[in-house]
Amino acid sequence: MKAKEIIRTLKFVLFSAGAGIIQTVTFTLLNEFVTDKYWYAYLPALVLSVLFNFTVNRKFTFKSASNVPVAMLKVAAYYVVFTPLSTW
Repeated sequence: MKAKEIIRTLKFVLFSAGAGIIQTVTFTLLNEFVTDKYWYAYLPALVLSVLFNFTVNRKFTFKSASNVPVAMLKVAAYYVVFTPLSTW
């Protein structure tokens, strides 16, 4: 494996871990201090996590600038379908 691919993989893993931390902290803060309803804490935490992961991985890991709105719509469509299924 080339050094460039190893670095790209490490960036992806670290940014994904960062997204997980953002989701965990956001969920915990909302759940403990704002609401005790699961969905009211889970959805904002998930949205922040996905936005962070999508943005930093596009910009820093894959350096992709092509058609961001279309890519974001595809990500949103995925989560609209699979978020309710995964929590059901």
